[in-house]
Amino acid sequence: MLLRRLGVSASVFVIAVAGLLFCATAPAPVKDAREGQIQEYLRVDPQADELFRVYLSSSRYLVSQMKFLDRVSRGEDPGGDKFICEEMKKHDKIEETRTAVVTVWLFPDTGRLMKIRPKKLSYLMEIDSLIIEDIQRWNFKFEKNYIYPTKFDIMYRVALRKKQSDEEILKEVQEKLKEKSKN
Repeated sequence: MLLRRLGVSASVFVIAVAGLLFCATAPAPVKDAREGQIQEYLRVDPQADELFRVYLSSSRYLVSQMKFLDRVSRGEDPGGDKFICEEMKKHDKIEETRTAVVTVWLFPDTGRLMKIRPKKLSYLMEIDSLIIEDIQRWNFKFEKNYIYPTKFDIMYRVALRKKQSDEEILKEVQEKLKEKSKN
């Protein structure tokens, strides 16, 4: 009725409304499926067995603390984080995601690293040694100089992404073999 009084037909009205809805609404941004998995992995879980979770790839280094938020924290080291990501680029030859867990002991008087032991390996030797190297650079800050916990686990999720073609990888390996045979 109102449309007839205004002199507009129903079909013109429907087309105009549809045009406004569909043309003005931008499509929802498509999220990478991995991004949701990363956020879920890093989500704080006070029931987790580990104190820290680390997501490590050649492009990202993310750390999340699961518990004891009021007692201990990891010291920031953006330069070291970037260095580890650069080291990961050397291993981006396969599409693979692995998990590893490392147990860390701290000296109870200084809070410095005492011992690092793999608890669950990623079964990629180079990555496991890179994880140990990464933890060795960590520094911890304690509230009120009360050092607790002195033993905890750190879980790593390491994401390798194939960024070269098979031919490029084969050529690189052949060059390395040639260098080794010369020495």
